Amino acid sequence: MTNVTLRVSLLAGLMALAGCAAHGTLPESPQGADVAQREREAHLAYAHGDMQRAADLYEALVRDTPDDADAWFHLGNARFRLQRQDDAVLAYDRAIQISPGDARALYNLGVVRLKQAQAAMLDSAQAGKPGDPLRGDGLRIAQRLAKVGDDLGSHGKADGGAPPFIVEAANDASAP
Repeated sequence: MTNVTLRVSLLAGLMALAGCAAHGTLPESPQGADVAQREREAHLAYAHGDMQRAADLYEALVRDTPDDADAWFHLGNARFRLQRQDDAVLAYDRAIQISPGDARALYNLGVVRLKQAQAAMLDSAQAGKPGDPLRGDGLRIAQRLAKVGDDLGSHGKADGGAPPFIVEAANDASAP
């Protein structure tokens, strides 16, 4: 009889868990709770301007949830604010791979690439010798790229002629 009682108890427990799973009432896994907590901490660090901590937390978050486009987007923003433009490009690229239609990630990737192009043109102008046509061309192109920031849409902010700023996650109540 003990064997039968054990089987009935086990079957009843499995049925209860199956019912909970069907209704979405299973308790959150410890890993899921950790991920949610890390995400809250990352958003809070970002909102308070602690970009290094935010980046570290977002990096841990994307290690735990590598297919979360939003986490990659936020990581790109933190890296951008840390002046780590190449790393920001990698994060935005990953967000776009996961979610190809993510307008925010595509826009921010464009902003970073504009800033990279402007810096490259300035470097070219500085490296050129006086009288070298590339010196003048590099400076003119850098100035034109700087003017891109003067013609912004409703989400951009001007900063005296620099290319536009990245967009933030305005629809995410927990994000900055």
